[in-house]
Amino acid sequence: MVWLLGSLVFLLISFSALQAADKIVADFGGLSGFQSTTWVAKDLKIFEKYGLDADLVMITGGSRSVAALLGGSTQLATGSATAPLLAAARGSDIVIIAASYNKFPYSFVTRPEIYSPKELRGKRIGILNFGGSNDLALQLALKEWGIKQQEVTVIVGGDAPTRLLSLTVGRIDATFLAPPHLTKAAKAGYRVLADMGEMKANFSQSTVYVRRSYLRENRELVKQFLKAYAEAVHILKTDRERSLRVFAKRMRLDDSEVLNATYDYFAPRFSLPPRVNVAGINDTLDFYAERNPEVRGRKLQEFVDHSVLDEVEREGFFKGLVP
Repeated sequence: MVWLLGSLVFLLISFSALQAADKIVADFGGLSGFQSTTWVAKDLKIFEKYGLDADLVMITGGSRSVAALLGGSTQLATGSATAPLLAAARGSDIVIIAASYNKFPYSFVTRPEIYSPKELRGKRIGILNFGGSNDLALQLALKEWGIKQQEVTVIVGGDAPTRLLSLTVGRIDATFLAPPHLTKAAKAGYRVLADMGEMKANFSQSTVYVRRSYLRENRELVKQFLKAYAEAVHILKTDRERSLRVFAKRMRLDDSEVLNATYDYFAPRFSLPPRVNVAGINDTLDFYAERNPEVRGRKLQEFVDHSVLDEVEREGFFKGLVP
């Protein structure tokens, strides 16, 4: 009888906690390692720890992510800085509030017979889409290599698995890939011409962005989301075992070599605290200003709000994170 009473009390407490959790919907852009922060927070129940009942939906492409956020299908969005910057410049109330990954997260991979950037002239290069981070990375790489865009053919080639297949069958000569697809390409003999994360260009690849109106009305909820997000970054940087379990599940991989290579590639590059890289935003604004008049002369403060993250840091949250 005592056991039954105790069980009922436990169930009531659990039900009350579930009822008290704040419901949110957040997106993520795919299943590469740099996109892992939110699904690590979900799968390791970190969102629940901070009182959030979080549903995650995969939305590929920044423009779709922004459209879902503006339409109310999601409350928080994650992805590269490109789409939210352009949306904000064009009058939407979107603002970037954090960033867990402030480097280009992929390498430039070519067919084996291409040995140097100068040999890219006249070749076909596959990217995810125009206007996104692949496009920006390509433009910056070509500029650094002294190659004009009209000297190559740029093809919208779909997601990473599709572009890897296109590379292997000869439809394209080069593309951007991140682990695990990068690891598979390298093992198959394709050439890693450049690691974009080590080039001069800066970029905020994995950011969190919200509507300013939602931030005003739900500031405490956003704060709890950022705590969960930051703790997930901490785990990614310090806990290989738990991170690999999530990677294996989400990426549907059982190859330990590929999984460990993926972790080793991404883990050291995550940003903690997850602040937006100022140089990366400025580089992106400079890039878009050449094509979009509404971006010219705009200031960083119009697009980035670190106030919630500042508050979390003042409270000593990051000092409390332990391996």
